[in-house]
Amino acid sequence: MHYDGILYRPPSESQSLLIQLTKGCSYNQCTYCAMYRDVQFAVKPLQEVLSDIKEGALYRFRRIFLCDGDALITPQPQLLEVLGAIREHMPWVERVGIYGDTRSILKRKVEDLKALKDLGLGIIYHGIESGDDVTLKAIRKGATSKQIIAAGQRVREAGILYSAIVMLGIGGRQRSQEHVLATANVLNAIQPDFIGVLTTMVVEGTPLCDEVDAGRFQMPSRIGLIEELYGLLARLDVKKGLLTSQHASNYLPLRVVLPYEKEQAMEILKDLIDRQDTSSLRPDYLRDL
Repeated sequence: MHYDGILYRPPSESQSLLIQLTKGCSYNQCTYCAMYRDVQFAVKPLQEVLSDIKEGALYRFRRIFLCDGDALITPQPQLLEVLGAIREHMPWVERVGIYGDTRSILKRKVEDLKALKDLGLGIIYHGIESGDDVTLKAIRKGATSKQIIAAGQRVREAGILYSAIVMLGIGGRQRSQEHVLATANVLNAIQPDFIGVLTTMVVEGTPLCDEVDAGRFQMPSRIGLIEELYGLLARLDVKKGLLTSQHASNYLPLRVVLPYEKEQAMEILKDLIDRQDTSSLRPDYLRDL
């Protein structure tokens, strides 16, 4: 397989075959992210990707994840050819997943997304991080809450599974409540199939780290982050979905079937908050991106 650099994929794709469609991130300006700082973005040569697909057929994976950070930015004709090759050489594959950001989703019409779905694209992971426009601007996300909602609704309309990724703590202590409320509102407007919760980790060398060092950004406490998760759940009105906080960055791993297990999860969080108990939380040395 032709892999360049470090590959990243969602936790739920841990058993998937990774096929690298692009290198790096097409945007690469978010203040909190250091994943692709030294990587020049490029769409990989089609023949190289097709070669990887033929090799991947030897391993008979049931799922495939197309890397890297925003592989959905790949031009539509090339992406259609890649999905067609996967279907031709690996007809047993049940689902193909991909990261997509707001820009790469909105550049496509619903009909374009449906064409990708028809060739096997089963899920798009969309890092929305926050629904708070002040926070989105501060972290240089490059999208507004209105644009994020439009992108999420477009994926849902196309019939592709939609997984929204949100970040606890990304609003800092200053906008913790606004971040939680606005993020819940965005999620309620989209009605995601999946919600993946991460916790902000301040990575050395990022603009966010500079903000922390200058005293302009303060992370919420561990209990403050649990309060954010509680507040998010309390405001969620998702008719059918799954929320997980099982990413290694989180202090408390949860798996919540919405709406049925929402109250039970909130009781667990409320108990920790009331007792100010951090003893059962994941220690920092075990947290990772």
